[in-house]
Amino acid sequence: MTKELICILCPLGCKARFEVNGQDISKILGIRCKKGAEYVKQEIFHPARVLTTTLKTRRSGASLLPVRSDKPIPKDRLIACMKEIAHNTVDGPVELGQIMIKGILDLDANIIACRSLP
Repeated sequence: MTKELICILCPLGCKARFEVNGQDISKILGIRCKKGAEYVKQEIFHPARVLTTTLKTRRSGASLLPVRSDKPIPKDRLIACMKEIAHNTVDGPVELGQIMIKGILDLDANIIACRSLP
């Protein structure tokens, strides 16, 4: 069965057409670079996303701190990570890039601050 996916690695936005046979992709058409072919394989077999959200604070005037994962998280673990983040609260001060949750859910990703909090 032929499937389609738009590659988002560069501004070209190639429309990849490919066939999946079990745990293998037999051919990829429409990709103009090697990175695009790797993106298709990653997206089909191990999709992951950088998680961006907010973390509750105990600071008046700044009830939420924007945070993100420092590495992509497997797509099927995003909701569990969001629930874990929702159970956490931070006190200040916080520096931009500071690790707020180290190795969330025993993954190789940390949750870091996207801004400072005095």
